[in-house]
Amino acid sequence: MDKNDIKGIVNDEISKFIKDSLDTEVRKVLHNSNSKSRDELIKTIKDAMEMIFKTLWVKKDFWKTGIN
Repeated sequence: MDKNDIKGIVNDEISKFIKDSLDTEVRKVLHNSNSKSRDELIKTIKDAMEMIFKTLWVKKDFWKTGIN
């Protein structure tokens, strides 16, 4: 068994984990209300929505004149 064989086995195992278990594991972590990852994800989504709202609010005059 050489280095390429080992790399192939490791890549196959990682691919299998990603296909089979990654979604389930992420769901478990995010389902826990005390999870740091969940808090960070919620904060990121909140910040993104706030930035979108602010950007659209600033551009509202452009959209008003562009639609007419």
